[in-house]
Amino acid sequence: MPPNRDQLLTVTDVLNVTGFKSRTTLYRRARSGAFPCPCHIGAGKIRWRSGDIEDWLNGLQLRRY
Repeated sequence: MPPNRDQLLTVTDVLNVTGFKSRTTLYRRARSGAFPCPCHIGAGKIRWRSGDIEDWLNGLQLRRY
């Protein structure tokens, strides 16, 4: 994750960090509330705050075997 929690991440950055395979998955999960919603920064550009993604990743439950 980037050191700055206020950095804005593109959809490609978010896919790389989360391991999701498609943009559709990101948007579907954001719409359902299971993933942080993106910010609209104008001119059709969508970005996610790195701090929101980091918090989401830290909140995931660990799988115990």
